[in-house]
Amino acid sequence: MSDRLVRGLFQDRGLRAVFVRVTETARIARMLHGLYPTSARLFAEALAAGLLTAALQKDGSRVNLQLACDGPLRGLLVDAGQDGSVRGYVRSPQVDFPASAPEAGDRAALGGEGYLSVLRDQGNGQYHRSQIELEALTLAGDLRRFYEKSEQVESALDVRVIPAEGQPIGDAAGVLVQKLPGGDQAALEQVRARIAEGAFLGAVKAGATAQEAIAAVAGPGFELLGDLEVAYRCSCGPDRARVAVSALGRDGILDVLANEKQAVITCEFCRQTYVVAEPELRDILGRLSQDA
Repeated sequence: MSDRLVRGLFQDRGLRAVFVRVTETARIARMLHGLYPTSARLFAEALAAGLLTAALQKDGSRVNLQLACDGPLRGLLVDAGQDGSVRGYVRSPQVDFPASAPEAGDRAALGGEGYLSVLRDQGNGQYHRSQIELEALTLAGDLRRFYEKSEQVESALDVRVIPAEGQPIGDAAGVLVQKLPGGDQAALEQVRARIAEGAFLGAVKAGATAQEAIAAVAGPGFELLGDLEVAYRCSCGPDRARVAVSALGRDGILDVLANEKQAVITCEFCRQTYVVAEPELRDILGRLSQDA
């Protein structure tokens, strides 16, 4: 089953719903970043959470979801677009807390303090950041608080990562249901109750399709507005590597020329390596000198 992002409305109840499956995307990310099981699980949850949040944005805009904590994980960042593209990294990839209850391992990895922040691209070079302190110490729990405390939007949310035999990720998915202005509060409470009873967890375990999973928590009447493929995609490239080298400034580039003769830039999102050779370094240095 391919990774998909599906969004739509329950017009009769004034609710909007988003579903995302990130199973293959999370597996790719695990291999790409060399993630140990607990790091892989939390990153899979964050990929789903970032895409759910990005799905609420305007066309073409992106969201950065960042978690920082004092536990062994230290933090993570997910950059997600409304188009279903996503990328990110974990600050400490090699975290594993084997536990009978996965949430116990999550809390051990996160520690006792930290924050969750969301940076939104509002277009025209404008950005808005919202932030809350961690309290639930689970990604889903604190993201629920984020929507209600920071965004002041009545929401029901669940993110689930189901392990497979010998693997931390067998399936990974998330659902977000929000009340629109004038929407039915009682209907949203019913969605919350179904999530609390394990309806979404059961749907993911059963391999439900996107619309089946939405129906499991919100009932019938879903009107589809969008269905996109989800993929781990990075926007890095040689040009961005050269920009990164330019940020070293004249003194930094002179130091590289004197010692290494080349700059090696590794993208923290996809681990791709770019080499900026000596002639290019001298060209960049010349342009910086002209601008000085």
